[in-house]
Amino acid sequence: MGSSAPRTFAGYPVRPKAGRVVRLGALPPCVPRYARYSAPHAGKAARDAVLRELRIRNLAVIESLAVPFGPGLNILTGETGAGKSIMVDALTLLLGERAQPAETIRTGAESATIEGVFALSATGPIPALLREHGVAPEDGQLIVRRELVRGGRGRVFLNDANATLTLLEKLGEALVEIHGQHEHQALLRPGRHLDLLDGFGGLGILRDKLHRRFEEWQGLGRELAELEAAAHDRAARLELYQAAITEIDAARLRPGEEEELRDERKRLQHAERLAEGAAAAYRHLYEDPAAAAARLGQAIAALRDLARIDTALEPIVQSLDTAAVQLDEGVRALRAYRDGVVFDPPRLDEIERRLDAIGRLRRKHGETVHAVLAARERMAAEMERLAQSEAGARELRERLDRIRGELATRALDLATRREQAAARLEGLVVAELAELGLDKPVFQARFVRERAGPGDLAVGSEGWRLGPRGVDQVEFLFSPNPGEEPRPLARIASGGELSRTMLALKVILAASDAVPVLIFDEVDVGIGGKTADTVGKKLRQVARSRQVLCITHLPQIACYADHHLRADKRVEEGRTVTAVAVLGREDRAREVARMLGGESVTETSLRHARELLDQAGGAPGRGAARRAAAGAGRGREGEAGGAERRG
Repeated sequence: MGSSAPRTFAGYPVRPKAGRVVRLGALPPCVPRYARYSAPHAGKAARDAVLRELRIRNLAVIESLAVPFGPGLNILTGETGAGKSIMVDALTLLLGERAQPAETIRTGAESATIEGVFALSATGPIPALLREHGVAPEDGQLIVRRELVRGGRGRVFLNDANATLTLLEKLGEALVEIHGQHEHQALLRPGRHLDLLDGFGGLGILRDKLHRRFEEWQGLGRELAELEAAAHDRAARLELYQAAITEIDAARLRPGEEEELRDERKRLQHAERLAEGAAAAYRHLYEDPAAAAARLGQAIAALRDLARIDTALEPIVQSLDTAAVQLDEGVRALRAYRDGVVFDPPRLDEIERRLDAIGRLRRKHGETVHAVLAARERMAAEMERLAQSEAGARELRERLDRIRGELATRALDLATRREQAAARLEGLVVAELAELGLDKPVFQARFVRERAGPGDLAVGSEGWRLGPRGVDQVEFLFSPNPGEEPRPLARIASGGELSRTMLALKVILAASDAVPVLIFDEVDVGIGGKTADTVGKKLRQVARSRQVLCITHLPQIACYADHHLRADKRVEEGRTVTAVAVLGREDRAREVARMLGGESVTETSLRHARELLDQAGGAPGRGAARRAAAGAGRGREGEAGGAERRG
């Protein structure tokens, strides 16, 4: 029975779901897990998201492969054609690039799967994006899986929950940036350049204040437009409301009045019948010789005499006495009612007129007197609002004028600061590019400003259109050679030039660009010697604040790795087999020696390789990793995720 301690990967605990094995692959015994994947220089951005593992099945020539990564600088080396570019292609598909299943899926297979395991922080834009779409990271882990189906529709999963390709693209833009001969590059989109420039110049707070003030100006403008649109019928509405209120007030309505009038009208309409009925009842009860009152009195007298004989009759006599009293009271009340019935045709006419007036008001303003009175209050409030609206419109115009002046001042100040920041950025990028082996490059931040049109807010003497981000649009332009016209970054033909340009920008913009995982492909094209060493240093510098994966053929770059991986291709049983190995100290030295001198590794090339690793401080890392590797001595390489079978 093994230890119950949690497994770790890239310095993070791995918590696979029940029934699911997260395969880490064989690891060199010379390098402990914790030591190898420690990256003391990994900054906050790297901790926001780290790609732990890439799993590929049935993609191109690969049948099954799992590649582990760690924080900091990950270097992937290997012979040409060993399958390194397939991993970059797999990542572009994992990030949402449109796929051609017929060309992508391995021959003989019906589907392909690419899976990326990411470690996430608890807060930040990526967890917020996931929560916005109902996806919850599990124990700080996000598993992104994309399935491609030959002749069918593929599927996307985030932590085993179905997702859309649109969400995958949005998530991919926030997670990973790829630099090389690939379209999936955020820096190639001019819409991002202004954000990067503002971040570089520390102008985010100024821009946010301008944005908030601009939104306030827009909201007030909409409010004023509504007031002005209603101004033409304001007088007519005031007249209408005044007439209605006057009519209601003149009626002097009282809650409950209508019900009382209806009852009175009914009595007046049936007065004769009521009087005759009451008189007849009175006679039957009291006036007739055989009236009920007289007969009841006689009955009580007879029973009272009998009660002297049988006392059992006494309660009955008492009850009849009570009934006689109640009958007497009822008779008196009936007499009063009979005498009070009146015949009043004028009063009946008056009631009819009053009910007609109330009915007219109800038909106009509500079903009841209460509703009519409530309508009167609403119209009075609306009249007050209309009376105040003109004063409100004047106040809004004054506020808009003040904000317009403030926006103009802020926008022009921001534009000036952007121009100053652009000049600093241009100089720094050119210096970085020169260090990266580009002779006399040209880098420019081109500003574009549009004239304000109808309805726009114009700023400055030229009347520039002001938007929520100011008056500026910015696009980065680049020319690698003197005399050539600077062109947009997307039109740089050379993958190597493009990668080095992106690397230079990343070095400078590291603090203002929050994408946590960067991939550089072809960054070493056309360079060598001192320039290659500089590229390696720059890559490590960028990797201090985020995770970097670089594919390279140059030993001067490979020696700066925090985590060194090698791709190999061989033939087993007549089929191509691709494997990716995690290299320990001696295996790194042999790989760097191979890169220095070809397939024949000599003691001289090994010594040179060890010197490169020691000078770079990257053999196999620093701190605990160095001490662990030194104590372990020579080791052997371990295949990450095993060899790809029958590729």
